[in-house]
Formats: sequence, C-alpha cells, structure tokens
Amino acid sequence: MALTYGFFDSVNGDRKYSADDISNYFLKLISNGVFATPSNAMQVQPSSGMTVQVTAGWAFINCKWLNNSAPYLLTCDAADVAMRRIDRVVLKLDPSVGVRAISMYIKKGTPAASGATPPALTRVDGGVWELSLAQINIPAGTTEITAAHIEDEREDTSLCGLVTGLIDQIDTTNLFQQYNAAFNQWFDTVKDTLLSNTLVRSYQGFYTTLDADEDVITINVPQYNYALDILNVYINGLKLVEGEDYTLNGAAGTITLTNALEVIGTPVEFEVIKSIDGSDAESIVSLVYQLQILVNSVNTRMGGLTFMKVTQTQYDNMQSHDANTLYVIVDAV
Repeated sequence: MALTYGFFDSVNGDRKYSADDISNYFLKLISNGVFATPSNAMQVQPSSGMTVQVTAGWAFINCKWLNNSAPYLLTCDAADVAMRRIDRVVLKLDPSVGVRAISMYIKKGTPAASGATPPALTRVDGGVWELSLAQINIPAGTTEITAAHIEDEREDTSLCGLVTGLIDQIDTTNLFQQYNAAFNQWFDTVKDTLLSNTLVRSYQGFYTTLDADEDVITINVPQYNYALDILNVYINGLKLVEGEDYTLNGAAGTITLTNALEVIGTPVEFEVIKSIDGSDAESIVSLVYQLQILVNSVNTRMGGLTFMKVTQTQYDNMQSHDANTLYVIVDAV
C-alpha cells in the first residue's frame, strides 16, 4: 500500500513532481469528455465532399487536456461501392513513451451488406484511451458527407461525455435545439397517429347567433361528453382558447364567451374529439391537445389581441368595438 500527496515546496531537490503528479490533481475534479461550453464545442460538422470539421473546443481524457483552437479538418476514406460503412471521429490519448500525445482522427468502420456497426473504442487502463465525438454513416456510393450522415455522440457519457467539475456550468443551448427538434418530430408523428387512426373520432356541430350580444352558446354536438371528450371551438374560422376566449359549462352543454358576439348570424363551429379506446387513449389525446393549445394560442393571438373577420357593413353596424379585438375587414365572412 502506498500513499501519494502534494504539493510542497522543494528543498534542495527533495520534492520533485512528474506530469502525472500534476495531472492527477484533477482526477476527482474533472470527468472525461468535451468541455460543455460553448454548446457546439468539438462538434463534428460537414465541410465539403468526404471531409468533416471538428469545431474549436477543449477536451479532457484521463487527466490530460486538449485544446482545439480552430476548426480541424478530417477526411473519410471513399465509400464502398456496394456496402454501407460507419466511421467514428475519435479523440485518442496515447501516453506511451514513444507518443505522449492526444490525437484526433477518423476510425474507419468495416463495410457490411446489412447491419453495419461503428468501430469499437480502444480503452486500456494506463494506456490508449479513446473518446468518440460522432458516428459518420457512409452508405454505398456516398460522395459527400452531410449533416444527415453525422450522429453526435458527445453527450453519451459511455462514449464521450460532457466535462463537469465543481464549478462548471453547462451551456444547454445546443442540446435544447436537438431535443426540441426531436420533440417536434415526435409530436407531429403522435398527433397524426392519434387523429387519423382508431384512437379518436371527431364530430362537428354548428351554431349561428340569432340575437345581438350573444355570449352563451349551445354546443350543438349530441355525442359530446364534457367529462371525457375534447372540445374545440371556432368563430369565423378562428380557434378560441378555453379560459381566455370562453369558459366551458359542460353540464349545461354550453360555452360562455368572454366577448359577446355583436353581429347577428355569426357562425360558431364546434369540434368534438372523442376517444373510442378508453380512458388511457383519452389521456394521450388530452396531452396532445394541451400541447396544441400552446401553438394555437400563438397562432390566434398577438400581444393579447383577438382577431375577428367581419365585413365593412357588420363593422359599421356594431354598437361598440372591443379594444382587445383586431377587426379584419373582408369582402365576405
């Protein structure tokens, strides 16, 4: 059993320290990986042809650091004519006496007719240690690397990871953009699935105002169950937001508008989304609907204004005009 410690002033050369002594000071303070600030540090991006670039940034491997001060270009070997290949962009620490360096290179994968896999990372305690910045998917015949061919692996702690320390703060801007893009793709898929497959069925109903200043409107959809179903309300083709534009009186089968409809003959459209697969499906649909509200409230409102399409005659015949409504004059409603 041995004890190591440091650092103390040397007296007559009795305290001499090696590079490892200095580096190991950070062993319990900083983890392996790419420094997380800025969010695109050491990111693999397409350049031209079969060349990619690794953006500027810092990395840390087994207490040794690397500073890439400018975009670093790497070129993949030519694609196979018949088979797909997956390469990796790798940081390689080689502490051997003959090398003592950190390099950045493309680790070439093996072409395969199906099921191509990326090359394994070399990791030897006290020896060569590799981190993967990204995979590069190279289909047969590829002549140019695009963003679609690159799979970022910096955030995967088993392959690379983001450097964290006692006082480090992570810039999540780039991560959020990736997660946001993934979420939007998921949402579009789920929304289309829920609204087009067997989970839900929609019903429409219509009402036309008979008097001026009507604010209590009957929901003309016999199938509507206020305890389970989702209700969408439209006036002049514009979707209303519950809690802002109206309140729901489910038991009575009506809605109460925040702003009464002054024009006789104003069309009100109702859409009921009804689950046909039970409460679990209804819960999923409700989640999607709540997400849609965020989008719809942006689409239908600007700075607190509600948009309403009216003809010039309807506008002139109004007894008063709501300060929170932007009236759009059209030839016909």
